[in-house]
Amino acid sequence: MSKKIVYDYIDQHFDEHVANVQELIRQPSISSEGRGIRECAQFIRGYFERLGCVDAKLVETVGNPVVYGEYNAGAKKTVLVYMMYDTMPVDEPGWTVPPLEGRVIDMPPFGKTLVARGAVNTKGELRAFLNACESIKSAGEELPVNLIFVAEGEEEMGSRNLPEFIGKYKEKLKRADVVFFPIVAQNQKGKVIVELGVKGIVYFELEIDGKDWGRGPTEFGIHGSNKSWVDSPVWRMVQALGTMTSKDGNKVLIEGFYDDVVPPPPEDEELLKKLQQTFDEEAIKEELKVKKFIDDLHGIEALKHYLYSPQLNIDGIWAGYTGPGTKTLLPHKITLKMDVRLVPNMGKEKPIPLIRKHLDKHGFSEVKIRILEKGYDWAKTSVRTPAAQAALKTYREFGFDPEVWPNIAGSAPFSMFNRDPLNLPFIMGGLGHGARAHSPNEYLVIEEGGPTAGLATMEKSFVSILYNLAEI
Repeated sequence: MSKKIVYDYIDQHFDEHVANVQELIRQPSISSEGRGIRECAQFIRGYFERLGCVDAKLVETVGNPVVYGEYNAGAKKTVLVYMMYDTMPVDEPGWTVPPLEGRVIDMPPFGKTLVARGAVNTKGELRAFLNACESIKSAGEELPVNLIFVAEGEEEMGSRNLPEFIGKYKEKLKRADVVFFPIVAQNQKGKVIVELGVKGIVYFELEIDGKDWGRGPTEFGIHGSNKSWVDSPVWRMVQALGTMTSKDGNKVLIEGFYDDVVPPPPEDEELLKKLQQTFDEEAIKEELKVKKFIDDLHGIEALKHYLYSPQLNIDGIWAGYTGPGTKTLLPHKITLKMDVRLVPNMGKEKPIPLIRKHLDKHGFSEVKIRILEKGYDWAKTSVRTPAAQAALKTYREFGFDPEVWPNIAGSAPFSMFNRDPLNLPFIMGGLGHGARAHSPNEYLVIEEGGPTAGLATMEKSFVSILYNLAEI
């Protein structure tokens, strides 16, 4: 089999492949709003059927459906392809183009770039991977591996019902040899970054309501002048939050929070020694639009803090009047959303009880905790696994010396595949670049010739990864 034939086909059908990505982008799939989810799932099922999958269907859960499909190539190896078809909302200010139009614009220094919600997280890569698979067949070849597709519609909500699906389909999923998540792995300068693990996550709300507290306004906000003789739920919450971390917010003071945290294992230490030689912290700061890391950390110390420290983060907070102009008000309620990111060997069951115990111990029993997402645990794959080596081989075939990260600070539900009952190694990656996930002007580079690969090279790298996985 000649991969060149497939690569040539991808080049010859570039415009069609861009249109395929735009088609999927233009279909809303905002899970937190329930907007367009089922319609998008039907799109995905149609794509699976067009590829030639058998048993392509929507698998119902308590929440959004999982789109499932099997492609039998008669191959020795089977790859479980994990995908997500849901996205974040699009209502934040700052978009320079309509976020669901799927517009391709010129974005220096990358050239033609798709700017849209879902472009890089991760409907762009989802459709590009299917483009790659279709290209293999259209070029007259057969896929080198069998595929099991699992596309979920609740990743942005903590994959809350993915365990239900896995429980139903575990015998089918156990046939896989590896899990692959197709995403772009180049930073804005073109460096390939291989990520071998993810942190876990738990997501919840804290709230003080004057009615339940028995102090402050009880049913609605009252005139702000009443603060002279009425308690404030907002100030009370501020005081509660102040007990949970150091003054700079960077060290968690909840008893037992760090008890299960372990230092990097020897394999990770070796990877970190190599990583610090090429780690470009200024590129990361530029991409994130930040000027400094915590405590002005640099180099390997910054890396260790990023990769191996758990976090307690305030994602959002609201109370009272936040509109234009002035309105003096004493709010009756304050609510905030928080997440805990979990590192080895923290378990997702422990943080919430520890937070409850801490609040009660410090006299804040009136603070309510609502678990929004039970979340999932951290997960890792060793760089020594054949699957990881297959991905590294692909990058080297394209002339890149990849930078290997033991894990990242972000979260994904790989522990559900990586542990019982499936116990599968997982890899994620592919050439190409995109950024600003969860932010306005999310983008995916389409054109070749800039500092990063574009859509065509991305698809070719997915082809190569499949062929290299066939040889593990």
